[in-house]
Amino acid sequence: MNKILLLLAILPFLISCQNKKEQKDNNLEKLQKQVQELMKNQIDFFMNGTPKYFSAKTINGKLFNSQDFKNKNLVVFIYDKSYLKKSDTYDMTKELNEIYNSYKDKIKFVGIIEGYVENQNELNEYLKKSKILFEQIDNTKSHDKPEILNYNMYCSPAKILINSNGKVIHSSCGGGNSYELIQKLDSIKNFR
Repeated sequence: MNKILLLLAILPFLISCQNKKEQKDNNLEKLQKQVQELMKNQIDFFMNGTPKYFSAKTINGKLFNSQDFKNKNLVVFIYDKSYLKKSDTYDMTKELNEIYNSYKDKIKFVGIIEGYVENQNELNEYLKKSKILFEQIDNTKSHDKPEILNYNMYCSPAKILINSNGKVIHSSCGGGNSYELIQKLDSIKNFR
């Protein structure tokens, strides 16, 4: 009788441990599925990658579709909204606009703004102080707005050059270091 009572006392504990293990396994499985889905939809902007086509509305309300630039060269700039304001040491807008003005006749450009914003007014304040000359996609997020594009660049500003074959031939991070990108753009400009 004591053995039966002991077994009945231990049984809820054993069931509880089993339920926790099953719950942990289920959570791990869900997380793995989410990661797989995220990776499947990710745009590959790393060097030698071949980014899948993506589309999004620009800040001016136009639809940007990277497939429209098939067989053309495309520069993608990705930057945090805070870089839209000139700092004491770096003026990203000036740097990117100079590159754009030098190559816009031969190469297509798009900017992707990222970062967290409290509301649209906050982003509008950043945009008002910036005079970016090329189309920009709003990829910022807030408590009620997710990012619309998922890519594998985690630095800012990022500079990506996709050649006419759809392959990334330049991928760099940081401001003020555009020398290699400019060399590649010059070779493309002079090639045509």
